[in-house]
Amino acid sequence: MRSQVDLSIIGGSCFLDAAVNDSRVVDLIQPSDGLRCMRVTVAPKGLGTAVITIKDIGLTPPLATSSLVQVSDLDWIRINSPEEISIMEGSSQSFDLIAGVDDGSVFDSSQLAYMNIHLHVESPIINLIEDGDKSGLGSNIIIKAKHLGVTTFHVSARQHSGREVFSQTVKVEVYEAPRIHPEDIFLVPGAYFVLTLKGGPTMGAFVEYGSYDNGTAAIHQSTGRLFALSPGNTTIVATVFGNGDCHLSGIWYS
Repeated sequence: MRSQVDLSIIGGSCFLDAAVNDSRVVDLIQPSDGLRCMRVTVAPKGLGTAVITIKDIGLTPPLATSSLVQVSDLDWIRINSPEEISIMEGSSQSFDLIAGVDDGSVFDSSQLAYMNIHLHVESPIINLIEDGDKSGLGSNIIIKAKHLGVTTFHVSARQHSGREVFSQTVKVEVYEAPRIHPEDIFLVPGAYFVLTLKGGPTMGAFVEYGSYDNGTAAIHQSTGRLFALSPGNTTIVATVFGNGDCHLSGIWYS
């Protein structure tokens, strides 16, 4: 599949003459009559830089404008993600891909579809959600967490020469849906109980507990130790911070 890019034309008449100063770098594709007033399509042929000139001969005097087009091979590709992430089992997460060259230029996202990008997963506890029948990926991928565990993934792209370029590696933890244990409890005033969190992310994560009614029961913010103070009921909230923040709550009676 050959890449193309459209250059928009704003203003002027429909009597346009498009030319390129180096046909070894790009080809100009004339659009249909209904679109020739609005754009010109550029198809790369070889590496290099070319100047495309659009001359409007329908104006008096004729006016011209130009655009610089650089045709480059990619030098790097990157997944827009932290080095470590956590995804809950059964859920999915989207990642943007960015590709560029060593001089600092970054390709438009539309060009990544032509780079023969593929996903590589160390262990099949995650999988790619496919988007149609494509020979390669585009500027965005969606990963679904299938099974509990830890794995890594990266992407590769292919240069015009055939050499593969690899992204950084991202570590993924697939965690069980978190829940507070036990799910309910009855305490008498003056008693205490230590709550625990089952499931949830573990990589770089920590838990904070809180009570909606500290007059009925109070809880230590980090240890989960629950103190029953007076008859009634309250809601205990556990918030997990880290790679994949989540928020849990349960009702406790005392």
